[in-house]
Amino acid sequence: MTILGVAGGDLTLSARTAELGGHPAWKFELSAVSNDFLSKFFLVRDYMVSWVNPGNFHTTRFEKHTVEGKRVRDELMEFDYESGTAKVDGVSHPLEDAWLDTLSSVYYLRTLPLQGEKPVTLNVFSGETHTLVVEVQARERIVTPAGSFATVRVEPKSTGASLIGKGKNLVLWLTDDERRIPVQIKSKLKVGTLIGKLKAVERAP
Repeated sequence: MTILGVAGGDLTLSARTAELGGHPAWKFELSAVSNDFLSKFFLVRDYMVSWVNPGNFHTTRFEKHTVEGKRVRDELMEFDYESGTAKVDGVSHPLEDAWLDTLSSVYYLRTLPLQGEKPVTLNVFSGETHTLVVEVQARERIVTPAGSFATVRVEPKSTGASLIGKGKNLVLWLTDDERRIPVQIKSKLKVGTLIGKLKAVERAP
């Protein structure tokens, strides 16, 4: 990750099979860690984890632990589809028609064909239900430390929380193949533009 052209740290995404409460699950994780240079000015230690039912891709549990500068926050969401509610730190909220969280929505997006000009609409819960509208913008070739890739550029837009915070824009470049690997991200922040480029892909044991 770079900010204003200066290396700022690493963002890691992972996906693996797991168990939650004795049931099979997909476990999606995201961690963002600032490097020594950026940490002198603004420490970042962010971690998200989403447990998803592999049968229907519905989120069952979501955790978020963030350290950003002096701001420290922990959040736990547990989804109960029988009652149509999600508990956020123990307090129940209506799910309405949402079945994704902010992290699992990115993984679900990767399963879609992303063809044509019509936006993709997803219902996401992040404390409350909101609509995520994903614009399919262009096909582009992107060069990263991991190589050169043919990609499809998409921009998820929402009034709710996203991977990088509420109301912040995020543009994604996914490989234009069946894997849909994220190879580049870009977001405009108050201090400049954040850019992430793929450094490596590793397969879990």
